[in-house]
Amino acid sequence: MNSPDQRGSLVGLARAWSDAVSPATELPLPGERIEECLLEQLDRLIDALGQSQFRPEPAAEVGETLVARGFTGEQCLGRTVEILGHALLGQPELVTVDGLAGKVVSLLGALTSGYVAALGRRTRTQREAWFREVFDASPVGMVISRLDGTVTEANGALIEILHHKPADLAGRDVAELFHPDDAASLQAAYQALTDGTRGRFQNRVTALTGRGDTTGVAVTISLLRDPAGVPTHHVTIVEDVADQQLLEQRVRYQSLHDLLTGLPNRLHFAIHTEAVLERNRSAAVMLCKIDLDCFGIISDGLGIGIGDLLLRSVADRLESLVAGERAFVARFDADEFAILIEESPITPNAAALAARINAELSEPVYLAGRGLAVSACVGIARRTARETDPRELIRAAEATLHRAQRTGRGQWAVFDPVADAEQRAKYALATAMPEAWENGQVTLNYQPLVRLDPAAVDTGRIVALAALLRWEHPERGITAHEDCLSLAEQTGLVLTIGPWMLRHACEQLRGWRDQLGTAVPPIRVDLATHLTKDPDLVAIVHDALHAAQLRPEDIQLGMPVEVIVAGHGDALDNVATLADIGVRTQLTRYGQAAGNLILLESLPVHGVELAGSLVAAAAQQPGSVVRSALANLVPLIRGTGAAVAVTDLDDGEQVSWWRGAGADSARGAAFAPPVAARDIPALLR
Repeated sequence: MNSPDQRGSLVGLARAWSDAVSPATELPLPGERIEECLLEQLDRLIDALGQSQFRPEPAAEVGETLVARGFTGEQCLGRTVEILGHALLGQPELVTVDGLAGKVVSLLGALTSGYVAALGRRTRTQREAWFREVFDASPVGMVISRLDGTVTEANGALIEILHHKPADLAGRDVAELFHPDDAASLQAAYQALTDGTRGRFQNRVTALTGRGDTTGVAVTISLLRDPAGVPTHHVTIVEDVADQQLLEQRVRYQSLHDLLTGLPNRLHFAIHTEAVLERNRSAAVMLCKIDLDCFGIISDGLGIGIGDLLLRSVADRLESLVAGERAFVARFDADEFAILIEESPITPNAAALAARINAELSEPVYLAGRGLAVSACVGIARRTARETDPRELIRAAEATLHRAQRTGRGQWAVFDPVADAEQRAKYALATAMPEAWENGQVTLNYQPLVRLDPAAVDTGRIVALAALLRWEHPERGITAHEDCLSLAEQTGLVLTIGPWMLRHACEQLRGWRDQLGTAVPPIRVDLATHLTKDPDLVAIVHDALHAAQLRPEDIQLGMPVEVIVAGHGDALDNVATLADIGVRTQLTRYGQAAGNLILLESLPVHGVELAGSLVAAAAQQPGSVVRSALANLVPLIRGTGAAVAVTDLDDGEQVSWWRGAGADSARGAAFAPPVAARDIPALLR
């Protein structure tokens, strides 16, 4: 029995012990219960030290109790040994114990051994419980097998994925769960893991189910070792990826096929073309690019649903058309299709194939109660595999299609290397023009428009100044006005260069007027197709005039006649509104389209400028029917009240002929070439 002083000393030691270990662990006990627990362990330790026959085993039990009560922080054991090692040697009730220091050392050694052993058992138990929880609750299948492949255990998820009964799995070879095609690679993986030549195996394989069918799974195989690090088992994780594989297959199909028609798409076509060219380098192939004419009219007029039905019908008919060939049909874009044919002795030539395509598509087909027929333009490129690649072959066919489309509907063409080179050079020039404009290579020149009419009071005088684009290319030389406009129409530059021409020409006219007075004639600006149809044209013209302090009659606008003939609503509104505010308009390239005369009676245009091709034909063929037709056309035009202007008159003979034909005004080298703005004052003086 301890004296009150001795008991108080033990209580103080228990409190000091508690203070030392409490910060190092999270205990599920209040502070007084911790001290009470530790006091009990002190009593056991002191009792063991006080026995006549010293035995350290009770200290091992104290170590186990500390672990069981939760004193398992990283520093708990160290602080316990430190506290007890000093305190036990100074306890009053132990001062008479012989060899106390040695016994305390043995006691603390036994405590440490018991603590470490208990902590190890607890850790192993805890890990086993965690593994069991993961094993049983995992949504992926898990099967444990011995090193010889014998299945020892499988979780519920594996039973659900493979539809096997648990009793059917025990004792089986784990490789028997998978398709024979995968068995060899799996067995090699199991052996490599056992031998230590690889750390983990992952792959997609086919599993055999208890229902007699197969399913796609992803497996991960790892090696399990005992505490000594000796391999004992394999764990195979099985994840059901059948749905994922179906989704991947669907996504792959959608990425390679047109969903509307079911045909391969552009990407699939390119992959197939590459495979064909690589398979036989001596093979001859024919690539047909097909674009439906006026498909938008059907889709817009009858609805998208009817348009979709027509596209499906076209797809079916194209496939039927080449059913006897080694052919691959694809849909590229909205109304564009392509066919790759590996040529054989029975393959038709290009002309016959194009004719068959148009004959098939122009045959009416009844869709939703409507009889529909279409024509198509076809571009055909023929090559042997060794002389081309997929990208170039497709490009050649597309370029040929575009060339066929420029000649009208229902047309076809075969790839022409000379025409292709010319067109590519033109496209290269078009793409270089925006940079050239930014760098100041594209400028405005001006050419006088001279009165020809001998009855006019101002005959022979300059009546307008035509603003003309000029591109001085450092390598290609001079690109003239009409070509500049055409090139600009092919790029985004057309959105900018038209308003720039108007502003710049108006500013220049203002400068001449300030220098020379009101005798400077009006400015003439030819508009590109885009600006002619621009609903903001009137506002752009108004702003240019206002900024230069000019009146509406100080500017004349040339509009391409083909845009007006096409009946574009905004273009017709622009003509009428410009006339209302006093701006005169002229129809350029006049005489090349039917219905030109009707326009002069129905629209408030001031005049026309005859197409340059007609003027050139009249000059080159003095006795031709063209001259007779023009001689008759000019009076008809003037009879509507419209003035007639001609361009590109190069000599006095042409001037005389057109004056006699009744033309009102003209421009060309016979009067003056286009000149820079700084040279205009000299011409006007």
